Amino acid sequence: METVNGAALRMTAIRKTFPGVVALDGVDLELNPGEVHALVGENGAGKSTLAQIAFGTLRADSGTVAARGTVGLVHQHFQLVGRLRVWQNVLLGREPRSGLRIDAAAAHRAVRDLAERNGLEIDPDAFVDELPVAARQRVELLRELYRNPSVLLLDEPTAALAPAEIDRFFATVTTLAREGTAVLVVTHKLAEVVAYTQRVSVLRRGKMVARFETAATSVDEIARAMVGGDLPAIAARQSVELQPCVKLTGVSAGEGASAVSRVTFDVRGGEIVGIAGVEGNGQNAIADAIAGMIPFHGSIEVPRTGIVPQDRHLEALVLGWSIVDNAVLGRQHALRRGAVVDRARARSDAASIVSRFDLRATSVDAPVRTLSGGNQQKLVVGRALIDDPPFVLAYQPTRGIDVGAATLVGSRLIEARNAGAGVLLISFDLDEIFALADRILVLYRGAIVGEFSSAGADRARIGRLMAGAAA
Repeated sequence: METVNGAALRMTAIRKTFPGVVALDGVDLELNPGEVHALVGENGAGKSTLAQIAFGTLRADSGTVAARGTVGLVHQHFQLVGRLRVWQNVLLGREPRSGLRIDAAAAHRAVRDLAERNGLEIDPDAFVDELPVAARQRVELLRELYRNPSVLLLDEPTAALAPAEIDRFFATVTTLAREGTAVLVVTHKLAEVVAYTQRVSVLRRGKMVARFETAATSVDEIARAMVGGDLPAIAARQSVELQPCVKLTGVSAGEGASAVSRVTFDVRGGEIVGIAGVEGNGQNAIADAIAGMIPFHGSIEVPRTGIVPQDRHLEALVLGWSIVDNAVLGRQHALRRGAVVDRARARSDAASIVSRFDLRATSVDAPVRTLSGGNQQKLVVGRALIDDPPFVLAYQPTRGIDVGAATLVGSRLIEARNAGAGVLLISFDLDEIFALADRILVLYRGAIVGEFSSAGADRARIGRLMAGAAA
């Protein structure tokens, strides 16, 4: 990587191809010291590829990359060692030493001081695999900040953060920019782009198609540039006769701060029930208990279920397998013909998911690891809905996908609801819950602390309940 005067990072005529796909086609990007710059685009537009080339994880086929100082990258999917403590992850390979041994006391001080200096609350001794998603995000950021980067690349940094956590995160980012760091935020959340950045660059199918000064544009203008036209409308909600579907009675499950205690609620066929809450307040325990993944006390009545897990890489996909094989995953018994899976039907189902969810892939035989994160997510949602289940458990169904794809996924969930399915939507995005849910349950410290019809729900009141304050 070359050095550069003036700009903190300058990428010129970047081209990158993968088998059968032109990921980037002559892309230019320039970041200035002290700015927060957004990079947006549809799933598969080339955003993460461009960030990885800037960082050095990938090499461009042609073009030049020039940077002033060190480049840091906070990945969309955490690159952490779960069995190690926070301080070990932050300092991995750069630990302070006393002779031949790691100086643990100095390491603790270094991480604690770094966290306090940047307003990132964290316990240096905590094991990473016991932390909630928001805390893991802070560990990722601290690891890069320890390298004192002059350019910081953030790939979907707020995908799993609650509104208050997003505000705190961008307060840190804004402080870094004031101190001279050039920050690139790769994101699908256009409201955040307008609220926190100074400039916006838009990729579409591997080409840079638009650049805006943030103060002179709008969410609608950015979205139209991303998709090349107007966004599709979300599916209309139809009147449906509600039927019994799912009932939880006195359910206690999970351990520690993320457990739930004697939770009771129902989801009726023909409605979407949204669970609003800050991550780590019992959402995992509810989802895992319903899915039969953990033991619980109490009663759960649930029919055949289509599941969208929270983490597509850890819980939903085998990245080395094809789209066809991943479309079969978890559905093997339904697709059996005698002792073997009906491959013709499996291919037909995979093709149907590709079509219904506008999944961008070279073929249904392509390995899932070759898909963008958003297209992987659309595959997971499509698989959950392909057999028309009477109940759908959708945990963060639009995590890491662009505004057009999120509208498509939301429409498919509404269509399932219109067809009589019950849908339980667990999301940390309050906008998503308000857009999709018929009823809203507020979860705080493992208990349901409020229930609202979405039509008359007070956003401020729900936000207070999510934070543990009296309504």
